[in-house]
Amino acid sequence: MRKILIRVIILAVAGVAIWQGYRLYRQMPQRQREIATTKVRRGDVLVRSFARGELRAVRSATLTAPNLFGTVQVTRLAALGSLAREKDLVVEFDDAEVRSRLEEKQLELDQIDEQIKKAEADLAIRTNQDDVELLRTRYSVRRADLEVRRNELISKIDAKKNVLSQEEARRRLKQLESDVKSRREQAEAQIDVLREQKNKSTLELERERARLSQVKLLAPMAGLVSIRQNIAGQFRMFGMQLPDIREGDQVQPGMPIADVLDLSELEVVAKVGELDRANLREGQDVVIELDAIPNQRFKGKIKTMSGTASANLFSADPAKKFDVAFGIDMKQLLSSLGAKPDQVRRVMEQAEQNRRKPPQASNSVMDTGVASALLGNQQTTRPGGTETPAAAAAPSRGASGSRRRGATPFGDLSKMFAALRPYSDKELAEAKLPLPPEEDSGLDVLLRPGLLADVEIIVEKIPSAIHIPNQAVFEHDGKPIVYVKSHGRFEERPIRIFKRSESVTVVTGGLEENELVALANPTEKKGESKSGNSSGGGSMGGFSGGKK
Repeated sequence: MRKILIRVIILAVAGVAIWQGYRLYRQMPQRQREIATTKVRRGDVLVRSFARGELRAVRSATLTAPNLFGTVQVTRLAALGSLAREKDLVVEFDDAEVRSRLEEKQLELDQIDEQIKKAEADLAIRTNQDDVELLRTRYSVRRADLEVRRNELISKIDAKKNVLSQEEARRRLKQLESDVKSRREQAEAQIDVLREQKNKSTLELERERARLSQVKLLAPMAGLVSIRQNIAGQFRMFGMQLPDIREGDQVQPGMPIADVLDLSELEVVAKVGELDRANLREGQDVVIELDAIPNQRFKGKIKTMSGTASANLFSADPAKKFDVAFGIDMKQLLSSLGAKPDQVRRVMEQAEQNRRKPPQASNSVMDTGVASALLGNQQTTRPGGTETPAAAAAPSRGASGSRRRGATPFGDLSKMFAALRPYSDKELAEAKLPLPPEEDSGLDVLLRPGLLADVEIIVEKIPSAIHIPNQAVFEHDGKPIVYVKSHGRFEERPIRIFKRSESVTVVTGGLEENELVALANPTEKKGESKSGNSSGGGSMGGFSGGKK
């Protein structure tokens, strides 16, 4: 019995020892696992931000397909990447239908002119005939009056006949005068109707001429030609690559056809995170390096920064970022490409000229009010209350209600339309396509919007600062902390952050030089999420720089 009891006691002691050993085994990895550490350093810290963006033109003009009231088909198109000078031909559309309608309207207008001439001649002939008839009738009335004067000398029966004849003659004269007046008003009304038809035909003729002036789209400024994708009638799917517009394609009115990009002034557009955005300001100096021009760095400045962040759903990075535009020193850029001082001066003058040009529609040929009346809009009054040609076409009426005759208000319509067009008929006729890129040896052709560039922004240089790597900063209850190693253990310590760069954090309180800090959370258990919680843990990669 005693042996059995001793064995039970030994087993119990062994069980307790095994359980305690198991508990110690579970706690050992947390306390003894290797944690990477680094020293707190003191030295000069260069706070920099980096961004990667693409080169683009500051100014550009979009050329859109006009409304030709028919098939809009591209017949001539400048080559992609060609350098167009001002008033060079960029796009030309098929004008066969417009010219056909123009000839029909011209023929219709000529026919109406002949009808008006015939109606006026008929009116003149009928007026002469009526004048003769009126003269005869008045002569008959006069003769009847003379016969009445002889009534005292003749019998009563003859006298009564003379009186009746006088009344009949006067009644006939009154009726004739009324008929003559009615016939003249009717003839004049017919002529007015023909004149209205002529005004309408004249307006339609000028519309067709205005549309004919839009079949050629000229470059409003010197720049690079960029051809748009053909989205007319295309079945589109996500990730599908649409073809560029080519000669022979049919497009829809109002669809963008090409862009003219001003190469005399370029900028780099990039996106920066919220940490970098807090350290940037407009006018700050930057250094830009283009991938296409290696081993060369160009000066620049921050031009504009967006006030709100946005995320690109189709990008691999879902984080919201701010848009920043960096200006580049064009003189230095052109000089690095081998430009001579005279060429640099010419480019700078071109940039100044383009900068002074007011923004305008790419292929607008007239102001909005006139265009609405000419191109078929039913509105006949401008917002300011001024009558458009459609309203001016209606003949005005006098106080008596009759139409006023005279010269047609469309007499100077052609001159008015010619004054409203941005380009004269001579310029349209002499416009030529620019040379293809492989045949143009111009210096500007070497620059291409869309080139990728790296931007380095030097925010600040902090001398003799205590700093640690960003990986050593964690968050606990919304405050920055670090884990300092002391006597073989890690203790949690709050810190004050002054500035953060792309790799280090400048600390103003909580740490001393040469102390060891952990680069990973030593309190984090195996399998626990790395996101920050109440017990600490998780790197503060997104923590905003504290005191400025």
